[in-house]
Amino acid sequence: MHRVSVVIPTLNEEGTVGALLADLSRQTLRPDEILVVDGGSRDGTARVVERFPGVRLLGTGPPVANQRNLGGRRAAGDVLVFLDADVRLHRDFLRKLLEEFERRDLDLACPRYLPYRSTLPIYCFHLLFNALFRAAARLLPSGAGHCIVIRRKTFLKSGGFDPSLKFDDIELIRRLGRRCRFGILGERVYVSDRRYREAGTLRAFATYLLLALIFATGRFRLANRVPYTFGEHGGPARYDSS
Repeated sequence: MHRVSVVIPTLNEEGTVGALLADLSRQTLRPDEILVVDGGSRDGTARVVERFPGVRLLGTGPPVANQRNLGGRRAAGDVLVFLDADVRLHRDFLRKLLEEFERRDLDLACPRYLPYRSTLPIYCFHLLFNALFRAAARLLPSGAGHCIVIRRKTFLKSGGFDPSLKFDDIELIRRLGRRCRFGILGERVYVSDRRYREAGTLRAFATYLLLALIFATGRFRLANRVPYTFGEHGGPARYDSS
C-alpha cells in the first residue's frame, strides 16, 4: 500500500473538524499524515486541530482552491485524500476506499456521498446524484470535494485546483477524469445536510439542479455567478458520534 496523506481545508469549522479528526484517529488503516489547511478562520478551528497530536496545521488565504493546492503540494504521500471538514467516516473507510482504488489501478476517484441522519428527500436526492455520477463516469466525470482521491504525481502534473473558480473541485474532476483513469468507488462518505437546512430543502434542490446543468456544459466560470458561500455556516453539522 502506498503512503497516504489526508488534506482537509477549513474555514470557520470549529464545530465540525474535531469530529472528522476523531474519525481519522479511529481508522483501521491510519493515514500516514493529516494536513489541515486553514483559510483564515475567525473561530476556534485552530484550537480544535491543535488538540490532535501529529496533525499538521497550515494556513493560507482563501479561496478553498488555494488551501487544497497548498496541502497537496506539502503532502508527502503518494496518494492524496482530500476531505471536506464537515464529512464523517466509518472505521473501515480509508482501508476499503484505498483497496478499491489500488485494485482498479485508478489515478483519480470519488466515493459515494450520503447524508447522515437527514430527511428522506435529501437522502434520495443524494442517491440520484450518486447514480448519475456512476453512469456518466466515462462521458462526464463528476464528483465533489467532499472526498477526492488522487495520486500525488497526477495532482502535481495537473497544476492542481483552479483558484479562479468557485467550484474548483468539480472542474478538477472533469478536467482530469477525461485524461486519466477515473472511477466512482463503492465506498461511502457521510456528508452534512446543513446547506439544505440553512437554505431550505426545495431551494437547495433547485440550486444543485441548476449547477448540475451548468457543469454538464462545462461552463464553470458561469457557475461562479451562483450564490454559494463558504465558511459561514455557523454551527456543527448534525451527526451522531458513534
